[in-house]
Amino acid sequence: MTPLQHTATEPESEDETGRDEPVGSPDTGGSMSQDRTIEMILNRSARTNRTVPIRRVFLQRGEGRDVQPGPLRSLVASRQERALDLYLLVAAITGGPGHEVTEWSTTWARTIGVFDEKSGASAVSRAWKALKDLDLITTARGSQRRTTVTKRMEDGSGPYEPPMNKGEKYLQLPFEYWEKGMHTKLSLPGKAMLLIALAQRKDKFPLVHARVSEWYGLAQKTVAAGIDDLVAHEVLEPAGFEYFDTLAARSGRGSRPLYRLVPPFHQRGLPLTGFEGLFDQKGSEK
Repeated sequence: MTPLQHTATEPESEDETGRDEPVGSPDTGGSMSQDRTIEMILNRSARTNRTVPIRRVFLQRGEGRDVQPGPLRSLVASRQERALDLYLLVAAITGGPGHEVTEWSTTWARTIGVFDEKSGASAVSRAWKALKDLDLITTARGSQRRTTVTKRMEDGSGPYEPPMNKGEKYLQLPFEYWEKGMHTKLSLPGKAMLLIALAQRKDKFPLVHARVSEWYGLAQKTVAAGIDDLVAHEVLEPAGFEYFDTLAARSGRGSRPLYRLVPPFHQRGLPLTGFEGLFDQKGSEK
């Protein structure tokens, strides 16, 4: 596959990156590091399975021929990487009653790698606005000049309720996403495609650029860049080909490549086909 990452993610102007503020060193002024801040935030989560449930409607609304892109498409199209980063962290720690978290903007700024207080407050404020515009969160003034962020439904349709209905479609983002540093290593297309791959709920699955583009509202070059990014960081790997009947080919047979997520980023609850010996029966790496 030809790498397309640079052509898909390089902005036309500095403002489109969402990273126009100066990023300081985590050691400057004695600030807590980005990784340690995220670690402490995740430690507050009560999720014993160490995954974040996210309804599929965040990626795609509707069923069958009536599918439409979900809020993820808007965040990617407007290059709101920081907003996506903060949303995933908020989703990780708001599983309890009220589905809210109260923190200083400087704390959230450190999680996205901004250590200057003024620049961090500005970056976090813009990210909250992007999420509020999509009705994914609400914000309110909290104690000690902190901000209370309340999570709403993943499609912005109302107050948040945990996935409870049998058969309700949702993906599980593992905490290893942060612990393995993928929140800083992956590009925005890579992060979007990871969520889409997690939503497939199959051991092996196709990621046809045109289909993914149509179903999830992402540009085909963004889809290609995201797949390349995941493969390069060993989150996703090629898994052979799928063959099917089609009148679009002279032979009547077509093929498309298959992929699978590499543990620990695989879909939880599925068999680890092809990874026997790497993990024990509980899914822990040997």
